[in-house]
Amino acid sequence: MNEARTLESLDLLAERAIADDERAEASLFEELRVRFLPLAKKRVQPDHVEDVVHDALGIVLRKYRDRSCESGILVWSLTVLRNVIGNHYQARRRDQERTILVDDWQTVPSASLTADPFGTIDADEAADRLEFAISELSLRSPRCGTIFGHILESMVHEDGQREISQRAFELVRRDLPDLTRNTFYVALHRCRAQLRSLLDRMELGHV
Repeated sequence: MNEARTLESLDLLAERAIADDERAEASLFEELRVRFLPLAKKRVQPDHVEDVVHDALGIVLRKYRDRSCESGILVWSLTVLRNVIGNHYQARRRDQERTILVDDWQTVPSASLTADPFGTIDADEAADRLEFAISELSLRSPRCGTIFGHILESMVHEDGQREISQRAFELVRRDLPDLTRNTFYVALHRCRAQLRSLLDRMELGHV
């Protein structure tokens, strides 16, 4: 079957599905799934292919009856798939940024505070330096002090980075209700940079 006949047959299935033909709808979505899979495999990691295809088909299922008929069902559906793949990568980038923020925070005591060429700084002293640095930063930026205080509070629980980050956000929102999830992570990124700068200055004896 050539491409034109394929597109025509999919459009006919869509028309029948819109007319409440359940078998036509099942066939339509099986045909779309067959076409989505190889495209998704080229664009996303293997362990995310099924999720992306499932999400795209779910959107098509909810919206195909109300779509504009200016384009065929396949062209329209592939646009949905492209959007889902784009959203997938945006979500992954956000998750990576949030995880990295917490990961970097968790490595501050070992990476930035214990860098002592004479080996004279122990874990307790490192913790004291961190506490002092946060106190100093809090005087300059109360918002940063609030954020870091709640991160420390969240890290008491032995959870993963995502849970720590989520708990810290919820606690910060109690004190700073104007923060959205996105602005929280932006603020955390800036506060982390300020803390690192302060720690570096402490290492050089400038604080």
